[in-house]
Amino acid sequence: MKRYGVGLVVLVVLSTGCDNLKNLFSPDSPSAASSPQSFTGTVAVGGASFFTFTVAQAGTVNVTLTSLGGSSPVGLGIGTPNGTTSCQLATSSQSTTAGSSPQLTAKETAGTYCVSVFDTGSLAAATTFAVTVDHP
Repeated sequence: MKRYGVGLVVLVVLSTGCDNLKNLFSPDSPSAASSPQSFTGTVAVGGASFFTFTVAQAGTVNVTLTSLGGSSPVGLGIGTPNGTTSCQLATSSQSTTAGSSPQLTAKETAGTYCVSVFDTGSLAAATTFAVTVDHP
């Protein structure tokens, strides 16, 4: 009878799946928790405005232009800070209007990045904006 009991335990453990076994015997590893940051500013005609943020661990960065003071589209980009004066873009959109869904998505490693809102030649006056960056 003992052999059937041990066999039943082995069968139950095996039927739980490899992922559950891995979770049972491996240390907890942190998941990439999302950290949204919101920024507001003004972009001048022919100008750009940028903000820095830090990605704690590799993962997906989503950028959403949540509001825009005018109806003209602007440029939106993700990159790396070039000192304290500019943002060297790696991923960008040249014609972005405000919305509730991310307009830019990029896979990034841990490090310091920047988000930039810039005039692509469509602004007639300085325009206010709000942008949210969601990152690990």
